[in-house]
Amino acid sequence: MILDSTHQLDKIFSALASEQRRGMIHMLAYRPSTVSQLAAPHQLSLPAMHKHIKVLKAADLIRTKKAGRSNYVALNADTLGLAKAWLGAYQTHWGSRHETLENYIAQLPDQ
Repeated sequence: MILDSTHQLDKIFSALASEQRRGMIHMLAYRPSTVSQLAAPHQLSLPAMHKHIKVLKAADLIRTKKAGRSNYVALNADTLGLAKAWLGAYQTHWGSRHETLENYIAQLPDQ
């Protein structure tokens, strides 16, 4: 993986470490929203909301646009795709639910 995408993944996973920001991503997965609409269910002040938006925007998880007096926010699903691709690369190595640590140890030759 190239350095740029590693740095981008760090930003993505750091941004998604917040429950509130994950909730915002969930909302935006259905439709774009104004900043006020996005803040309402999380009971955040607008200054606190703008801090979260800044983190999500730095991770390129959202796009923003001002139209008149309203600020709109939309999900950038392509960036989520980068995180999904990274996780998916390891899915083949996860094995089944039956491949537990205990099973692995039981199959080791006695030492």
